Amino acid sequence: MSDPSVDLVRESLRRFNFDRDHVYELLAEDVVVEIPPSLSAEPDVYEGHAGVRRYIDGFDGMLEDVRFDPVEYHREGDQVIAELILRGRGVASGIEVELPSAVIHWIEDGKITRMQPCPDVEAAREALRRAA
Repeated sequence: MSDPSVDLVRESLRRFNFDRDHVYELLAEDVVVEIPPSLSAEPDVYEGHAGVRRYIDGFDGMLEDVRFDPVEYHREGDQVIAELILRGRGVASGIEVELPSAVIHWIEDGKITRMQPCPDVEAAREALRRAA
């Protein structure tokens, strides 16, 4: 039996990778994406669809062929943790990049309302425990 929340997260990653213009249909208008210092040289909080576009545009000139490859999905209460690997290729160097992470997804009314990347699943679970 499928889980609607897991299916939503799965579809959002599929759209990010293959149909990026339509990923916004799955995100709440006021979605918040919080990128921590442990996963970025430029941590930031991205708000709304414009913020998500700004996050995606941040790869331009640095990485090309950016995609999030899912490894496994974990249902944690009302949230979904997507264990994934960020893949891309350095624009200047051509070096392949792989960064494992686990992204917590909060969902309300069939839309993703918040995303918080963590270094791994255990760190994501700990972040959820701290937030409770």
